[in-house]
Amino acid sequence: MQNESRLKKIFTDNSKYILLVVMLGVSALISNKFFTGANISNLLKQNAGVGIVSLGELLVILTGGIDLSVGAIVSMTSVVVSSLLKAGISIPVAIIFTLFVGLGAGLVNGVLITRFKIIPFIATLATLNVFNGIGLLMSKGRQIFYENDGFLTIGNTSFWYIPLVAIIWLFITIILNLVLEYTKAGRYIKGFGGNKEAVRLSGVNVKRTEMSAYIVSGLFCAIGGILMASRLTLGSNSVGTGWELTAIASVVIGGGRMAGGIGTAGGVVVGTLVMGLIGNIMNLLNVSIYWQQIIKGVIILVAVYSSSSRKKGNSL
Repeated sequence: MQNESRLKKIFTDNSKYILLVVMLGVSALISNKFFTGANISNLLKQNAGVGIVSLGELLVILTGGIDLSVGAIVSMTSVVVSSLLKAGISIPVAIIFTLFVGLGAGLVNGVLITRFKIIPFIATLATLNVFNGIGLLMSKGRQIFYENDGFLTIGNTSFWYIPLVAIIWLFITIILNLVLEYTKAGRYIKGFGGNKEAVRLSGVNVKRTEMSAYIVSGLFCAIGGILMASRLTLGSNSVGTGWELTAIASVVIGGGRMAGGIGTAGGVVVGTLVMGLIGNIMNLLNVSIYWQQIIKGVIILVAVYSSSSRKKGNSL
């Protein structure tokens, strides 16, 4: 009985890695071209942007919150950076300004939640529409094309089949992991989601901690928007459509708990790759885009249910 319980715990703790290996095996069986350098490079390139955004979502979920506006911020910032480049603004200035736009968007979410006491779901659902509207106003509902070869190299450069965008994703993951595991700020964020009152009683400014999670999430969204604008050679109000659901699913599949307090940066990377592989497999099988949406929705439901079950198991 004890051995059975131990095996169950090992399986539960490593389920995300088992799922990733299974998905890789299925992909290899479906297509003998899956494990080619070009295909792996393409897979990493396609998922780097949403992977970075998912890391920001992790911070928010660790505090027990949720950010539904991440996709809208990605779309808006892709339009911002593309508009600036089209107007002849230099690459560094365009990137820095766009990063500040992302920080500002995250700050708006943080203020609504911490100062005005609006629950995260409602606050970010509202700002999702606001940021989408801003993007539409700026682009007038059109794609924003620009001509800047230097900026295009960011999203389309690879080193031995490893895309630059994937290296940026890895770098941000490592930095975030170090912050969460080895700094007071990281421990406060994880502790905040586990027991907000205990963190407050220990003298931590819980409002500042919670707000910082949304601000960093906005920053990561801006990075995602910049990378997408560089990879796609344009800015569009549809670039980040649906990313909020993918980001949430990536966090939960990667071992995060919707109630907060549990989750790792490495786990989110695994979750993002699993979500990417699911899409890749369905494309290889020529599954209709409509069915893909249904299947992904079911996967998100299962992932959230699994997260809820883990929470109940921990409370027993």
